[in-house]
Amino acid sequence: MQYEKGTSGNPSGRPKGSANKATAHTRELIGAALAGLDADTLRGHLLTLNGKDFIDAYVKLAEFVAPKLQRTALAVNDEQKGRVKVTLHIGGTPEQREANDRAARRLLRK
Repeated sequence: MQYEKGTSGNPSGRPKGSANKATAHTRELIGAALAGLDADTLRGHLLTLNGKDFIDAYVKLAEFVAPKLQRTALAVNDEQKGRVKVTLHIGGTPEQREANDRAARRLLRK
């Protein structure tokens, strides 16, 4: 017997769109390793790589921590003249990086 569309056998189960615990834990561990706070073995392996190999491995692991960015369209007003200031926060804002560091330290204390 199948369930109707939109229902399941466990209505109080994990909410749709929420990450499962294993995925969240894996992301935290990889994030901590990339931040240099834990997972010495993984970090050691990363440090043995050189050049393009290191960058490729780092980028592939970073995808587990932060989702890929979507394309963003920039709208320019033709009436504006002169310089336009653009600020990019690679790796997040300083506040986000500090929050990530605190979360990684908290995880490592467990």
